[in-house]
Amino acid sequence: MNRQAFGDLDLGTLEPLVLGGAIVGSLLWLAAAAFAYALRAPPRPPTGAPTLVLGPEPPAVANFLVNGFEVTDEAAAATVLDLAARNLVDVEQRGPGVFYVRVRPTPDVALAAYERRALAVIERRSRDVAVPVEAVTTGPELASKEWRQAFRAEVVADAQARGLSREALDSRAFGALVLAFGVPGACFWALWGIGPALVAVAVAAALLGWLHTRHPQRETTAGLEAASRWLGVRAELAMNPVFDTHSPLTIELWDRLLAYGAALGVARGASGPLPLRAEADTVEWSNRGGRWREITISYPKLWPPGWGAEPGSAFAVGLVAAGVSGYWLYRSGVDQLDAGPWGWLPLLVAGGAVVVGIAVVVVAASDWATAVEITGPILRLRALGGDKPRYYVAVDDGESTSIQAFRVSASQFESLREGDVVTVRMTERLCRVRWIAPASTAF
Repeated sequence: MNRQAFGDLDLGTLEPLVLGGAIVGSLLWLAAAAFAYALRAPPRPPTGAPTLVLGPEPPAVANFLVNGFEVTDEAAAATVLDLAARNLVDVEQRGPGVFYVRVRPTPDVALAAYERRALAVIERRSRDVAVPVEAVTTGPELASKEWRQAFRAEVVADAQARGLSREALDSRAFGALVLAFGVPGACFWALWGIGPALVAVAVAAALLGWLHTRHPQRETTAGLEAASRWLGVRAELAMNPVFDTHSPLTIELWDRLLAYGAALGVARGASGPLPLRAEADTVEWSNRGGRWREITISYPKLWPPGWGAEPGSAFAVGLVAAGVSGYWLYRSGVDQLDAGPWGWLPLLVAGGAVVVGIAVVVVAASDWATAVEITGPILRLRALGGDKPRYYVAVDDGESTSIQAFRVSASQFESLREGDVVTVRMTERLCRVRWIAPASTAF
């Protein structure tokens, strides 16, 4: 090991001592972090006496208390059911397992931040009409993740405001662990320089971040008492053998008990149809035309050939593909048959290229001067393909249950928003978009 200089100090014979300090200090720091993890994990509260007496906490907070002081996915569905029990949302059943929801036109009422967030998701789609629960989503994957993080943070903030929980790793404990790593960190610097020391600090910071994420909240005395009481409610509801099978429609019968049962995990029949999930890229619901339709959306890349291409470019590419493949078949096709048991495979590929190339030439030639227009709401905007994305816009034509998204340019894509009603002018067969504009200003 090379001797290093740390400031004005030449380690010399102290190097083994400094190395021991780095090892021992790191081990002691890891032990302190493990102790903090074990100590600050909330204890499991005892189950209280079975009861149907509800406490003052909303269902989402009850969910937080009985699940190790963490908010689970059932909290959002339970919040929607609670809004229905409070006559802010209507739940309708229009067939076996087919549920619709609608926001009631009611005056402003006091709502917690997370309750208003859940209500806004339904308001965004319902607009005074009943909407299928499958159509009530929290947005694309990334937006949905952010929505759930915000929802959970608002539930935790409510629990803290009620004195039911506190930060598991508060600023003093976090600061103490950071300062404690100063000793092994300085030893790393002295032995191997600033680079390895910064790496060690980054690893320690990542571990502290994981500790905070793993147990962001822990109990208070009041929180443990409330959690015990809600566990008693869960035990009482679980004694009913059919309660777990009740649908959201039974909110009229069970009132807020059904919402609390969903929050406590014993009313899955009610919470299951109301997941408030992320929207799928390939499925959307639309009520254009007067009835709700489930629409399947595809994003053509290789098939059909030439989709979204300029007819002139598609004509040239098809002509080259058919010509080159045909010439190869003319010159080498017979010899290829004698090339062994797999000799037919290149022939098959080349023959397919000729057929596809000719088809593209015919379609492109017939598409040169065509023009059609479609007006409707934008159902999906997606950029697919990584570093060189392909831009797609899916527009509802008001009739189809299966549509293909149109390819557009980056500049066209950036000016669009999902839900906007637009008019798209394109070629008839290859669907090359000529222009796309808001329906009121399309020309």
